[in-house]
Formats: sequence, structure tokens, C-alpha cells
Amino acid sequence: MKNDGKIKLETLVDKMMVEPNHNPRDHSFRFFVNEYPEAVHEAFDFPGKYKRKLDLNMLTATNRPLEMDCAQLIDPKDNITCTSTINVEHQTYPIENKIDAIYDYKIGLIHQNNIPSNSVVMTNMDLGGESILCESHDQTFKLRVNRVTFEKISKRIKILNDKIENNQKLSLNELMYFAYIAIFVDENHAKDTMEKLSLLFAEIGQIDFTVELDLHQILKSMIKFHFRDDEDFCKEMLIMISKSLYSNDYEGLIYKERSELQIKELNQLLDETSQQLDEKDLQIEHLLEENKKLKGLNGMK
Repeated sequence: MKNDGKIKLETLVDKMMVEPNHNPRDHSFRFFVNEYPEAVHEAFDFPGKYKRKLDLNMLTATNRPLEMDCAQLIDPKDNITCTSTINVEHQTYPIENKIDAIYDYKIGLIHQNNIPSNSVVMTNMDLGGESILCESHDQTFKLRVNRVTFEKISKRIKILNDKIENNQKLSLNELMYFAYIAIFVDENHAKDTMEKLSLLFAEIGQIDFTVELDLHQILKSMIKFHFRDDEDFCKEMLIMISKSLYSNDYEGLIYKERSELQIKELNQLLDETSQQLDEKDLQIEHLLEENKKLKGLNGMK
């Protein structure tokens, strides 16, 4: 999608600076796990083998509505021994206040799917192990902990750096490393890491433009979050990650444009689907007409 009414990149960055940026980690996690579920499943080290994503909305036994961050159906792999579901919740703040909700999600998934359910929290905090026992509603359940360490982040940065440096195309799973790193880097390493990540993003070669826009959105949000105390450097970083998209005249660099672009793409998909259904209806009508003619011929014999 081209942006015909082109404005200066610096003006565009000024618009980016004043966009709302509430809870960017949580918003970004929810977006990527549901927009790219299979790629994120692999890139974020979710348990089991991805099968399909599940509805995020459910009702409790008392008809209280709940909405999960992520729910997937998975097949056996490694320490997952049977087909089951997972609920993965992103958490960068203390977990205590989320335990009751996670238990409700677990019970809801069991009732909806009639198979076991695994509760997972994804965090950069040390919760004391790969799993912890939690208590809710007088019941004890196991909560798996997918902890993102700086070692895991460094490993993914090296993979990105090596492939980009050698002009090798990144897979969709590898592109999801940008989201993984941006969401979960801890405060002690955030500024240096986001600067490296932005430099790498600016050097990517060929990439699907929708994926590029989505990654631009998360980098933009996390740059603004981590460099909120340094407006000038924040603008420099935003200019750096936006240059490639800007030079190609793509719209969607600011949130309003991106939302409008997604709506436009959805409407286009709905139009195409409607057209396909109309064509199917015509084919069915034609076949019914042919069938009538054949029946008439048989009756004349």
C-alpha cells in the first residue's frame, strides 16, 4: 500500500511520538501470539506441537466473561505427552494477582475441549523454577514457567545478526525473534538491546511488507517505552527503523494508518470471499439445471 500524500519522515516521527502507548508489552504479546500463532509458538518456545489457535473468550460457571492472552490446541512433543490445550499468559509484573484468573482459564479450557489443559506464564522474572504449584479456589494446580533470560535473548540476537550480516533470508519464525526480544528484554539490558535490535531491523533485506509493518509497530512502541526519558534519541531510533518503509512509501507507519490499513485488507478479503461464494452458487445453479434437463430426457425414453 503506497502513501501518495507523502510527508517528511521527521514529521511522521513527530506523529509517532505523540501516539498513545499504554501497556505496550501486553498489547504486543496479545497481537503477535494471535496474528502469527504457529510462528510465535516456535519462536517463543511454547510447549507441545502447535495444532491450531482457540477462541480467547469464555464464560465461568457463574457466567462471568473471561478473555485470555493466548489459547492453543497442541499435540504431544517433548514433555507434553498427549493432545491438550495451553493457555499462555504474558506477565512482567508479580504473578500473585493473576493466579485466580489463570486457574479459571484452565478449568474453562478443560470444560470447552474435554481434554487436559496446561497453564503457562511467560515472563522475564525468576519465579523459582520451570514450574510452580499455585492455589486457587481451594485447589492446587501446576503453572509452567517459560522464563525469558538474557541468555535466550542474546542467542536470538546472534541468529538475527549472523543471517542479516550474510544477506540470508529470515524465516517467519526467526522474524518473530524481534517481537520476543522487544517484549521480554529486562530493564537492565533494555536500552542497549533495543538499539541493537533496531539496527538489525533497519538492515533487513527482503521481507513481507505486512510483517515488516507489524514488527515496526512493536519496535516503535518499545522504543518509546524504554527511551521515554530521552526524547531526542528516541526520535533518532524511530527514524532509523522507519527509513526503509518510508522510502518505499508504505502507509501504516503510525497507529491510525495501520488500523485503517488492516480494516481495508479485511474488507478486501471479505469481498473476495463473497465473490467466491457467488461463483459457487452459480455453479450449483448450473449443475441443478443440467440435472433437470437430464431427468427430462430420461423421462422421454
